[in-house]
Amino acid sequence: MDVSDVTDREDSARLRLRQALHRAPLFGELDTTSLMAVERELTLLLLPGGAPLFHKGEPADAVYVVASGCLGVFRHDDEDGPDGPVLIAEITPGNIVGEMSLLSQVARTRDVAALRDSEVWRFGRESFEALTAHHPEVLSTLMHNVATRMVSPVAVRRRQPKTFALLPAGPDVAAARFAVLLAAALGRIGNQVQMLGADSLNEEPEWFAHCEAENSFVLYRADTTLTPWTQLCLRQADCIIVVRSGDSDRPTKLPFEIETMQPGAVFHRRRELVLLHEGHDPRPGSTAPQLANGMYGQHHHVRLDLQADFDRLARLITGHAVGIVMAGGGARAFTHVGVIKALRASGVPIDQAAGTSMGAIVAAGLAARWTDEELSTRFHRAFVEANPLSDYTLPVVSLFRGRRVTRLLRLAFGERDIEDLIMPFFCMTANLTTSNADVHQTGRLWHWLRASVAIPGVLPPFNEGGQVHVDGGVINNFPVRIMQRLGRGTTIGVDIDTGGAMSAGENVEDTWSAREFVSRLVWRRQETLPIPSIVRILLRSALVASNARALKDRSYCDLLIVPPMQSYDLLDWTSFHAAIEIGYRATMEALDKARSLPVGARLFVA
Repeated sequence: MDVSDVTDREDSARLRLRQALHRAPLFGELDTTSLMAVERELTLLLLPGGAPLFHKGEPADAVYVVASGCLGVFRHDDEDGPDGPVLIAEITPGNIVGEMSLLSQVARTRDVAALRDSEVWRFGRESFEALTAHHPEVLSTLMHNVATRMVSPVAVRRRQPKTFALLPAGPDVAAARFAVLLAAALGRIGNQVQMLGADSLNEEPEWFAHCEAENSFVLYRADTTLTPWTQLCLRQADCIIVVRSGDSDRPTKLPFEIETMQPGAVFHRRRELVLLHEGHDPRPGSTAPQLANGMYGQHHHVRLDLQADFDRLARLITGHAVGIVMAGGGARAFTHVGVIKALRASGVPIDQAAGTSMGAIVAAGLAARWTDEELSTRFHRAFVEANPLSDYTLPVVSLFRGRRVTRLLRLAFGERDIEDLIMPFFCMTANLTTSNADVHQTGRLWHWLRASVAIPGVLPPFNEGGQVHVDGGVINNFPVRIMQRLGRGTTIGVDIDTGGAMSAGENVEDTWSAREFVSRLVWRRQETLPIPSIVRILLRSALVASNARALKDRSYCDLLIVPPMQSYDLLDWTSFHAAIEIGYRATMEALDKARSLPVGARLFVA
């Protein structure tokens, strides 16, 4: 770069500074002479995307003016949990940051870092104090802005990605085709999508900011090697999408270190993995070796010949996805099949699924892309035509061996892993070893479904790595909060009321003896027993503990569906078709109510 180019860049940076000063609340009311004096006191800082400006606890020695790019203010403390720092505000050009600590003369209370390549001008404490001494009106304006911000704080919401870096993991990846198809899918969500290539390398930061402001989404097509353009893409992106062939037998090898995990970094960008397939689903067991030991926040299977896969990917990466959570409830859970049929018939997309116990099994069928007919046929054959709870055993660990349940699950789902499912999926178990509710997003699918339905005392527990797992309904029968925390969009919750349809005869007070029970079975076996069976007692007992939590968790749903199944027994497999019909009608009614809401309050229904 020659001297003239350097001079031009300095001049353009100075022009952006002057524009920012006129908009900044600290300097906007100054006359021209005062502004020129302030400008001479400012020092330019060029912050690459991801670089920190200051950290919580550091001394407040300056206020900063953003001239181009974008800064993020992060809350980064113990209350944030495992998800890392939370972005609570964005500082765009023409705004200032750091003034609150400077005014109160305390250490920095938040972390601030560049979300994009940014130009930031530093105004030191001494210059700030001199300015406010000569122009008290500046201080009053600033105090008013601070007070307004404290009285009416901006609600903290998860920031959804808007810029994406597409990083092909090798020259054999159909990156160009993928980029075009993804851009089209994003265009069906937002009106304008811009795709940028290496020819944009020498543009000014302000130009990239303009692209972002003028478009709903921006795609940066990176090179296959760590070129200057690829580095810029990684700095500018909210989300890094690594694209590789899902059909490759080559061992996982990252093209290069995506992001250097620098000590003191405030945040790290979301990383997603896309596995491309040519006209078929992933082979069982082929996904896990490609996941780089949890490096990616989520992985996505995309078949290049299916628009639906690109639409689902676009919704998931932009926070417009629809996730469904299905509660457990024995035979009542087959009402979920009717819910699925109604949502599909109404054109509501389902992008990710989750569940507990029998709800997990139905959700797994959905995630495996079973058709409406397959859902009905497979579950009817497995639970109505062949009752899985019929292999009694000596009740040392449980009443049933559980072999039939295992065989049916293996027959239905084969040896695929959860990671192999086209649709993101998780299920719940209760870990008796750790006393925790465990979330399963990886591992052999039938293993964790078998664990999720292991009703204590009815089916044997599932042991994995020395830990004992039973039915997830013992702790969390309705895991909508977990779906919400994924932050991918709307959550539909389908809860199963586990009350009702269980009682004892009016004159039955004490537990029957074995002699009385056998006598009743022999001489009056056509009559309904006036006491519930041990299986029903154990099943209801397993769900009672989490019932109060489920009722509270209903408020976390964007759309709640509770099919009226109270009159059906939890083990009444013969109610299969009635349960489906009830779920279908309840869903249609819920969707009709959603359509009647004001347009701004609607979720996803036309």
